[in-house]
Amino acid sequence: MFFLFGWGRQTRNDFGPTLPVKCGNCQNTGFHRLLHIRKWFTLFFVPVIPYESHHYLLCDVCSRGFELNGPQIEKAKRMNQATTAYLGKQTTEEQYKLALNESRLLE
Repeated sequence: MFFLFGWGRQTRNDFGPTLPVKCGNCQNTGFHRLLHIRKWFTLFFVPVIPYESHHYLLCDVCSRGFELNGPQIEKAKRMNQATTAYLGKQTTEEQYKLALNESRLLE
């Protein structure tokens, strides 16, 4: 009997456009996307146990950005919901600007 195991398999959860900013790398202005990336221990090629988890805000153009930690993650998720509602025309521009002022992800 043998077991086939591995590690390093990644899964990505792309939450979509989150924060309108100017990218520090490519200088394009647009929405950074919120991504949740997990690395898994696998057994017979099936992901079984996640052993590493990171949240990132990445530029849509060049895929550069920064990692989020602690309370920044929850703020980013709330901002993602506000951005999704705004882009779907479910909230007004004034409500969206208020959400932007409240988010302050980098603080």
